[in-house]
Amino acid sequence: MSERISTVLVTGANGFVGSRLCRVLSQQGWRVIAGVRRTADLGLLKDLKVELRYGDLTRPDALTAMMADCDCVVHNAGVVKAKRAETFYEVNATGAQRVCEAAVTSDRPIRRLVYISSLAAAGPTESGRPRTEADPARPLTTYGRSKLAGEQAVSAYADRLQVVSLRAAGVYGPGDREIFSAFQAVNRGLRPIFGDPERKIQLVHVDDLCRAVALALEAPIRSGEAYFIAEDRAYTMRELIAMLGEASGKRGLPLRLPGGVFRFISAVSEFAFRCVGATPMLTREKANELLASWEISTQKAREAFGFCSQIPFFEGARETFAWYRREGWLA
Repeated sequence: MSERISTVLVTGANGFVGSRLCRVLSQQGWRVIAGVRRTADLGLLKDLKVELRYGDLTRPDALTAMMADCDCVVHNAGVVKAKRAETFYEVNATGAQRVCEAAVTSDRPIRRLVYISSLAAAGPTESGRPRTEADPARPLTTYGRSKLAGEQAVSAYADRLQVVSLRAAGVYGPGDREIFSAFQAVNRGLRPIFGDPERKIQLVHVDDLCRAVALALEAPIRSGEAYFIAEDRAYTMRELIAMLGEASGKRGLPLRLPGGVFRFISAVSEFAFRCVGATPMLTREKANELLASWEISTQKAREAFGFCSQIPFFEGARETFAWYRREGWLA
C-alpha cells in the first residue's frame, strides 16, 4: 500500500507569499488546500492544482471547516496596512489565536502549525551587531506589535499543538507589490537612497522563505520557537540600490533623501491619505522602520532545521525585474 499524501492548509493563499507557498509545497508532493476569502483575487492561483476552501479569520466556524482532513497548517493570512490599529490586532493577533483554536479542535490531529511572522515583530538592529532571536523584541510599528502579539498567541498553544513562528525579513520576488515601488523607481532611472546609505538591510527571496516553511513543516524542532528567515548576509542600502540598478539594465541618477526629509514626506503622505479616507502605504511609523538598520543572524534556523538561503539579492532582483516586465508591471 502506498503512503498517504500529507495535506497542508495555507491561509491567505491568494497573496504573493501564499500563492508561492502553494506552488512550492505542491511541487514537493503535498496536497495543498488554499484557504482564501470569498472576495479574494485568485489570479496568482489560476495555474496551480490546489483545492480552494473559503473562510475568514473573523469566523471561527469557517476556519474549522477549512481545516478539515488537514495534517499541517501554514498560517500566512494577515494585513500589512490598515486604517485603524485595531484592525492589525484583530487580524494578525486574534486571527492567529482563532486559527490555533481551530487546529486543536480539528477532526484530524494537526501535526504542525507554521505561523508566518515578520522581522518587524522583533524590531531593528541594536548595539551595532546582528539581532538574534534571544534579543528582547522591540517592534517599531503597530504592524510589528500585532505580529508579535500573533506570535505570542501561537506560542500559547505550544503544549497542545506543534507550533513554530518564522520571522521573515522583507520579502521580495515575482508577484510582490510591497517592495515593487523600489524596482519601479530604479526602472524609471532613479537610484533613491534615503537615510544612512551605510545602514544594513537583510531581505529574503520568496522562494527561500517557501523553502524555510517546507523544512519547518517536517523538521523535529521544539514547539513554540521563533526563527529569523532571511538571506544569509546583509547589504548596505548603497549596495542594494547599486545591485538593483545593475539588475535593471538601465542607467540611473542618484537621489539622496536625508532621514528628516523622508520623515516629512511620510507625514504629509499619511495626512493626505487619511483626509480622503484612504489607507496610506507610507506612514511616520513606516518611515522610522525603513530608516532603521535590519541585520540579523540566521544561525538558529540553520542549526534547527537546516535552512540556508540559496538566492543572493542580485540574482533574485534580476529574476524579479524580468517577471515584472513579462507581466507588464514595468516597461
